Amino acid sequence: MRHKLQIYLSYFLISCLLVFISNQVIYAKPVKVGVSIWTGWMPIYLMEEKGFLKRRAQEYGVEIELRKFKDYLASVQAFTAGELDACAMTIMDALPPADAGIDVAAVLVNDFSKGGDGILVQYGIDGSNFKGVEILLEEFSVSHYLLLRYLETIGLTERDVTIKNTPGDDAGRAFIAGRAEAVVTWNPHLFLAEEAGRGYVLFNSKKIPGEIIDLVVFNNKRLKQNPRVAQAFVSAWYDAMDMIKNPETRQEAISIMSELAGTKPAEFNKMLGGTDLFLDPQRAIDLLNSKEIQNTERKVVKFAKSHGLINDKVNLKYDATIIQAVRPAK
Repeated sequence: MRHKLQIYLSYFLISCLLVFISNQVIYAKPVKVGVSIWTGWMPIYLMEEKGFLKRRAQEYGVEIELRKFKDYLASVQAFTAGELDACAMTIMDALPPADAGIDVAAVLVNDFSKGGDGILVQYGIDGSNFKGVEILLEEFSVSHYLLLRYLETIGLTERDVTIKNTPGDDAGRAFIAGRAEAVVTWNPHLFLAEEAGRGYVLFNSKKIPGEIIDLVVFNNKRLKQNPRVAQAFVSAWYDAMDMIKNPETRQEAISIMSELAGTKPAEFNKMLGGTDLFLDPQRAIDLLNSKEIQNTERKVVKFAKSHGLINDKVNLKYDATIIQAVRPAK
């Protein structure tokens, strides 16, 4: 009996050891977070540049690798393919990964686009003669969504215009160079085009407040394995928010972010004007727990289904507990 008990005890201890080792492998493995250039995501670059991310990762006993993408949709595709554990993306672009079977959980709200995305047109084009216009935009992206929201306001549909699939930055540059009559893009292309006298912003995200939401989403399966990773990341985000809010450090933060975004500080300040950053953690908690974000999801689900981006009605998860659990900045 004692011999059997010793055997069972040995098996139990070995099992515990294997679980411990397995967890250590999970926790020690660098967690990959994808991000691309957008005004509301530049604080993530600031987190790395100022060492906030590294310090918080050490504090929480995790390892986080920031993977930077020149092409935004490439980051979303990498997340969908399982190459990333987390990624910065819009609420709309979180739907295809969920449709592909990934358990997607939003843990952080970065910003609302508040004029930072828009439709640029040449002078002389407006709602009265918009039918038949050729528009450069990135198909099935938030730019596409923004166009459809505008078309609704003037009684037209997608069939009434010609869409030429073009990455957003390329569309903006083409418009400024005089090679397009209409594009859907974002800042700094919007205000640079207006300042250069190339055209004007016909419609922007300020007209659909709260519909273009920028988030950091995690693969929820991996998040559950070690929520400390998300806690470290979110803590570093609010370290960056503190730097941006503080009058004594704000200019340094803007200088760093503008350089990393490839713009001048004055231009980046204008970009911030079209971006409603979620500086306050309580505001993010309230939104993640609200019906407002679920209503927005329903709108973008309708768009995604009508364009074949998703096959079924998918539901994203909104996890405010990560923000609630983070420790205050030291």
